Amino acid sequence: VAAAVVAPGPVTGSEDVGLLARAVDAPCVYWLLGGADPALFERLDDPAAVVARVDELPSNHSPHFAPVIEPTLTVGVRALVAAARTWLSPSDQRGDPG
Repeated sequence: VAAAVVAPGPVTGSEDVGLLARAVDAPCVYWLLGGADPALFERLDDPAAVVARVDELPSNHSPHFAPVIEPTLTVGVRALVAAARTWLSPSDQRGDPG
């Protein structure tokens, strides 16, 4: 799962969940999950071609967004569970200084 993670960097959004979390001094994360049919990428060797293909795909809010349910759902659930278990584990098990 970790090999498929892409850090998008800062993104703009209209969500105010971060403000709400900050108001009550609570941790917050905005989870982005995408999915696409792997067959769309089979013959693409060039990273630029992969990026171009991703840019052509419908986004999550598009009426044309239709990822292949499996493995998209399973991978998404596994990634979310791994992130939650890491966050909820004691800090000494995460490698945090404390």
